[in-house]
Amino acid sequence: MSTLNANITNATSNEMGRRRVLTTGLAGLASLAVAGAAQAQNAAPSVMPAKPLKGKVAIITGARNNQGRAYAIALAKMGADLVLHYHRAETLDQVQETERLVRAEGARTVLVQGDLGEVANVRRVFDAAQNTYKRADILVHTVGLIIKKPMADMTEADYERSQRANTKSTFFCMAEAGKRLTDNGRIIAIGTSLTAGAAPGYALYAGTKAPVEEFTRMLAKEIGKRGITVNCVAPGPLDNSFFHAAETPQSAAYAASLSMVGRLGKESDITPLVEYLASAGSQWTTGTTHWVNGGYITR
Repeated sequence: MSTLNANITNATSNEMGRRRVLTTGLAGLASLAVAGAAQAQNAAPSVMPAKPLKGKVAIITGARNNQGRAYAIALAKMGADLVLHYHRAETLDQVQETERLVRAEGARTVLVQGDLGEVANVRRVFDAAQNTYKRADILVHTVGLIIKKPMADMTEADYERSQRANTKSTFFCMAEAGKRLTDNGRIIAIGTSLTAGAAPGYALYAGTKAPVEEFTRMLAKEIGKRGITVNCVAPGPLDNSFFHAAETPQSAAYAASLSMVGRLGKESDITPLVEYLASAGSQWTTGTTHWVNGGYITR
């Protein structure tokens, strides 16, 4: 009996000891938590850089209006200096308006005009970056052309124009960027959500934009070791002149009805993604097509 009582006494003593240790440990953790909270309160808050692209140079093709202008302003706000490309000499006043808006954000600018279906003009754009800033870090390629017709009504001239604007210009801009961007650079090519679904009349536009996704995958693999990321952004229909030029009010309303909130997209719906892909924080995001269309087409 005495042995049993001794065992019970020892067990009880051990249990009380464990409880004291546990209580002391929890109290210690609580004290540490309180001390940590007080230290965090007294510490200066973590502040993200106001200009995360300060010192970087971004090339924006098709910068005279719509998506090109929106992305130019966004990257200027992030601190980048800019090369602003525009296609036709008669649209100089429009790209000058883009220039005025980005300079208001503190960006330096250089303008380059030319048809990027000519490879020599692609090189001129990158030469302008090198000659003006001694570097190029980011390419945002927005150039595109819509010819909306049934396939049976398309002409050879329609095909050649579309392929030149949508495929050839993209291929050679991305290829030139792969050669001439600084290490850890960013390539962002604008595609279309129409490659995720069939819309009558858009065979030529979607068909000549579809290769952008393959160019993105291949180039990301080829130059990834230099830290350069390559991404395709595929917007749905946007409420701008590029979209409305090919549509009737009725077809535009139908396109709007297909999104989850019943409206067309805006450049401001796409800009946050472009800002992210242009930033240092997107280093692990590459070789990907990003669908941004409000549920217009899902994939």
